[in-house]
Amino acid sequence: MNIVTRSWTQRLMLLLALAALQSQADEDKTTAFKAPNFQAVTLTGETVQLSDFIGKKPVYLKFWATWCRYCVAEMPRLQAIYDEFGSEIAVLSINVGLNDSVENIEKLFGENGYQLPVVFDRQGEITTQFGVVGTPHHILIDRKGHIAYRTFLSSDTLDQMIQVMSREKTVNAEAGEESVFEPQLVLQSDIKHGEVK
Repeated sequence: MNIVTRSWTQRLMLLLALAALQSQADEDKTTAFKAPNFQAVTLTGETVQLSDFIGKKPVYLKFWATWCRYCVAEMPRLQAIYDEFGSEIAVLSINVGLNDSVENIEKLFGENGYQLPVVFDRQGEITTQFGVVGTPHHILIDRKGHIAYRTFLSSDTLDQMIQVMSREKTVNAEAGEESVFEPQLVLQSDIKHGEVK
């Protein structure tokens, strides 16, 4: 076999291997990013469990702390999202519990009039389950229970994903049928200048 033929054969084999890996990665997107279930009690005493929302509505989790300046700066936007989309998307703010207290949360919410469901993750169990290593951290979970988007800061892309997910269940009035729009997993690497590739 001459050098040119060997070179093309090697390139072809590399392309086939890459195609196989991409195919496996595409399959894994539907299973590897399943959100872990959790059960918690909000500061108002309401018990929430992620599995209660699966098949019914998307879920938006915001992990935060009162000592995190970015987190506090984003709270008005989170309240606005809850007010606008709360009936279509379950919005839950999860305080990571690290060097924080229920008293700090109540003070912040009282001073600013926030009316959001809050879980105080005292032992950091939920934070650990979702692999959150810094705050703020936003996670959107689709109706099927898969993580559809995660990011560190509130952004236009996050707002767009929330809008899309809030409309994902639509009713075809003419046919009397229900159809579900399912957004694909979006990673930070898929985003260029605030636009999803």
